[in-house]
Amino acid sequence: MDSVKKISILWFFIHFALEVICFQFYGRYFGSLETAALMALLYDIFAFFPQFFIGGLAERVPRLPVGMLGAIMVLLGGAGAFCPAGILRTTGFFVLSLGNAFVHVGGAKATLFSCKDKIAPSAVFVSGGSFGVVTGKLLGASDKTFLIGFVTMLVGGVLIYFADRICERAGESYPDIKMADKRRNTAVVIMLAFFVVSVRGLMSYSIPTAWNKTALQTFCLFSMMGIGKGLGGILSDKFGAKKTALVSTVLSLPLLIIGGNVMWVSLIGVALFSMTMASTLGILVSAAPKHPLMAYGVTTTGLLVGTIPAFYPPVKNFISQISFLAVLTLVCIAALYYIMSPDKDLKEE
Repeated sequence: MDSVKKISILWFFIHFALEVICFQFYGRYFGSLETAALMALLYDIFAFFPQFFIGGLAERVPRLPVGMLGAIMVLLGGAGAFCPAGILRTTGFFVLSLGNAFVHVGGAKATLFSCKDKIAPSAVFVSGGSFGVVTGKLLGASDKTFLIGFVTMLVGGVLIYFADRICERAGESYPDIKMADKRRNTAVVIMLAFFVVSVRGLMSYSIPTAWNKTALQTFCLFSMMGIGKGLGGILSDKFGAKKTALVSTVLSLPLLIIGGNVMWVSLIGVALFSMTMASTLGILVSAAPKHPLMAYGVTTTGLLVGTIPAFYPPVKNFISQISFLAVLTLVCIAALYYIMSPDKDLKEE
């Protein structure tokens, strides 16, 4: 197995471990109706928003072990779960959330700086998080001992050490991804890609899933999100990024519309729409080739912007309407068509 595959697989499991501890902490100690929405919003802000700035720091200080630093923060913050309820536990949760941001940037750095012109390594890394989120949620909801999440992240920290050693031996270089159409204005490309990411974040909270009533169904939902993210990168490298992005998004729309009460139809639609993760990351990295980690931070900021409206019930009810979701998806299709480089151009290069 070559070093790129080893790095992407290791970071798949690291990302899984990271989200297990974070979401078990949240679900076990802050999942009550009184605090759930507020703590979830604060978690998203601490975990998503700083990644743009952490990415800039990691670019300026290449030898900064950003992933390992994040893992230490996550474990130190996670230790707060063993304290009595109060300021120490709450502070620990916020330290853990900020550590989450550092670990994410570490994964982006490892996979982007080893991928050359491929997006699959980063897509595989990101996909691991979906499996970790649902595992952590279910562990927290079932009130399982927090030692499970803590030990899982300890293993994740060990995996970061091995992944860093592989990266050192393989060497690092800036990615050579070229998904953005060079004929388009760079600022327009970034803004439209940011919009598509925000819509993906919004739809993760507003897709009609009346069928989702059991723990197994929830696991299937998040698993299909993860599968879609990973497949989006793999298929983009194999068949072309623009073709993969447009076909998957077009096919997702009718399935999401008619799948509100039909589990398997909905799951296929969710997986298809999740494929845009790889496309938008590739577009942003190719639009800002000298700042790939900051470009990655733009995607997480977009997700944050997309999820915020879902915390306000009247807005969530509005955005859950089928007609609204359909319009948003169609706009995303148009945006991707406009800003993505034709696949044939990449082959010619």
